[in-house]
Amino acid sequence: MKKLIIYFLIAIFFASTLYSLEIISYGVDGSSNNFNVMIKNRDPVVFFEYTKYDVITYYEIKLATSTQNLFSGNTIWYLLSSTNTENTINYMVREEIPKSFLIENTTYFLLLSIYDILADTKTINDKFFTTESAVSLKDNISLEIDYNNPFCPKNGEITKIRYLIKDKDFPVKIYIFTLSGKPIRKLADTVAIKDMLYTIDWDGKNENGEVVTKGLYIVSLIVEGNSSISKFIAIVDK
Repeated sequence: MKKLIIYFLIAIFFASTLYSLEIISYGVDGSSNNFNVMIKNRDPVVFFEYTKYDVITYYEIKLATSTQNLFSGNTIWYLLSSTNTENTINYMVREEIPKSFLIENTTYFLLLSIYDILADTKTINDKFFTTESAVSLKDNISLEIDYNNPFCPKNGEITKIRYLIKDKDFPVKIYIFTLSGKPIRKLADTVAIKDMLYTIDWDGKNENGEVVTKGLYIVSLIVEGNSSISKFIAIVDK
């Protein structure tokens, strides 16, 4: 029995020398330092992804209105939990932040700490901004134009395109087309993680950085294995 324990400890030691605790990606609603977190009628999702070599025993998530409050313990939301089959898929942990703790047009500071079986720890600081929104995304696959439609890119205006995939992670692409179907610009080519609400700002420019002419344009969300969804965007010149 003693030999088994010794072998186990040796194995852990060598594993710790080969692999260090790592967070591959993290953030709120799909990205780090996200300044487009929408809280209207939904709970935003904070996530982190770790390597298959790590055994996460537990993690902490702290939320505050300033960096100083994070470290002084004056948090507005705190979570201590462990990875399980309900919140972890393919080494990615997802937790919903209750929207009751948040208000629109506010910057929040996030402290994420993970701990492995060797008591090693990894801590990351982040922040996000809760943007004002006029829409709600409720369908399994949703696409909405939420901000400034129509808009005038000549005056430096932008529009906000929001999309949400609820069932499962899907590869997605988002294009801008003319009414005749000519591609103008590719805005996204990525994997959309389920339940995370993404926002893309479009400045009214094409792939060459030129402002497009006034008129109606189509934004299309193309989901692998599903039919696409399209919405209209209007460009004005004054």
